[in-house]
Amino acid sequence: MRRKWNRKPAGEGPRPWPTFLAWCPEGKRFEAFASALSTLVGASGHWLVSRFMVMGDDDTEYLLPPEQAAELKRPGYEKYGCNSAQLDDFRAASGRELAFRVNVQLDWKADKFFLGGCGGSALDIGFWYKGFEEGFLLPAELPRLKHGGPSSLAMEAGVAWKIALIDSYDLLVRFCTASPAITTGGCGEGPDWGAPMTMAGTYHADGYPGRDLALTWMRLHDKERIDLAVNSPLDVLRARVEASPRGSSVWIIDEERLAREQVLAALDLPPKVLIEALEAAQEKLHPTWEAMQWELSRLIDEIGRSPADEREMIPVTEEHIRFIEEHTPAYVRRLDNGAIVLMAHPDRTLWPLWSDALSLLGIRP
Repeated sequence: MRRKWNRKPAGEGPRPWPTFLAWCPEGKRFEAFASALSTLVGASGHWLVSRFMVMGDDDTEYLLPPEQAAELKRPGYEKYGCNSAQLDDFRAASGRELAFRVNVQLDWKADKFFLGGCGGSALDIGFWYKGFEEGFLLPAELPRLKHGGPSSLAMEAGVAWKIALIDSYDLLVRFCTASPAITTGGCGEGPDWGAPMTMAGTYHADGYPGRDLALTWMRLHDKERIDLAVNSPLDVLRARVEASPRGSSVWIIDEERLAREQVLAALDLPPKVLIEALEAAQEKLHPTWEAMQWELSRLIDEIGRSPADEREMIPVTEEHIRFIEEHTPAYVRRLDNGAIVLMAHPDRTLWPLWSDALSLLGIRP
């Protein structure tokens, strides 16, 4: 099922920019921002910050350790309702260096400018588009063995999938677990919260992903922004769905629909049952992917162990992206802190995982 990004073709500019979002109570938000700076610090141990949001007319930039960077930013946050810091040398799980900005906003600022609690966008180091959060978390190039390794469009797409998936998962988890005050998170297309089922990842500190269902309904049926509602009590969210007309439904993706009664049936299940269904659904692989996954694992391991002079870089094409969109799986991960993460490649959505889980439960045909 294709995500249908509104994007430029591969090689013609920056591809869609996954945004990593996290929500926590306002009273703990700046401390969560400071914790994120410490958790996501790069090789230099410093963040790039300016005094503009403090002095108003002073845009002098500084490279500071996380604690000092946060303290320089606090006055501007309290005065203007938002602030940010930039990092240029983050070592991602894949070994790449990434550059990104972490932002924090008060609710009134988020409500005015359509931004959620605190979030950061990742992109490749050294590449900035419009000076802000767009760029390449998704690799523009991928490694291939010069000699001896299996080569096909599917295998090449699998390598590109792996690079982006492990980096986006690592960023989402590190960002959302930076502070225990963060209760909900996600990886999506833009700077505000989308319908969770059409996002690439969600984080649930309480270990219950069912709120994805209700929030998706609110966003798609009620056409309501959900960035300030993501931490609403579950009974409140369920009541919002129940208030919708009987028999109503919403379009998700690829002409598939989700009905009000299906959402309510899933929300009525014990959390354990819903989670186990999602875990079972992640084992339902596309036949093409299932046939190639073990060979792909061996290839990725071989590429990782090969010397640099035995590898070459080739561009990621629209055909690679299309293969990723149509064939790659999503995953359910239980974290040591009790949280649950649902994660797909940023060119995918969580809908296929949810759709299969609801079918296993007999809720969807």
